[in-house]
Amino acid sequence: MVTVIDLLQTSNRSASTSAWNAVCTFLSEQPGFQGGQLLESFQTITPRASCEMASICRWRSDEDWERARSAVRRDQALVAVLSAAGTKFTGFKMDLVDGSQYLFNPPSDNMVLVDVVYLPEDRMAAYAAMWAEAARHMSRLPGYVNSSLFRSRNLAGEVKFMNIAEWKSSEAFFDAVRSNRFTKVVEPFKADFSLYLNRRIALHTARER
Repeated sequence: MVTVIDLLQTSNRSASTSAWNAVCTFLSEQPGFQGGQLLESFQTITPRASCEMASICRWRSDEDWERARSAVRRDQALVAVLSAAGTKFTGFKMDLVDGSQYLFNPPSDNMVLVDVVYLPEDRMAAYAAMWAEAARHMSRLPGYVNSSLFRSRNLAGEVKFMNIAEWKSSEAFFDAVRSNRFTKVVEPFKADFSLYLNRRIALHTARER
């Protein structure tokens, strides 16, 4: 299983949403597709790169994803749609290493955090241990729904992990991160996060061909 997370840069969110829906409709008919979600950012904290939207797709295998991506590139209509939308996709192949699988759900009032973590490789084990401790603490607080820690397959890149967490509201999330316990636990890594607060805006599930 592989989770493909794309950070989207765009000046036209409507066009990017239409393009994503066209591509994900096509992908949802491909073997191995398990779910696709489009998120729209409404607040960022210490961002290192622009990210107006994010896409999360899960595949049965890396081979399924690569075949589907090649099929998109061969489809001239989809290529034209993507080109016209003017959206830059920065993609990451990732594996779930802690927490629960991301929940693919229809749009709701819940907030979905995309936490992009920049680390050197020699700090990864310490970060993963910290995440586990922080997740145990957060899971006991009001408004917590779910959290997933994904590790990048490209360890040569700056981004080593992404933490995807769902909360009932952004207010519940901010109350949680202001707790003394959480502040103490994350202190060694507080300069390594770029946080994007999102709402779900589109969902695709696997379709029969």
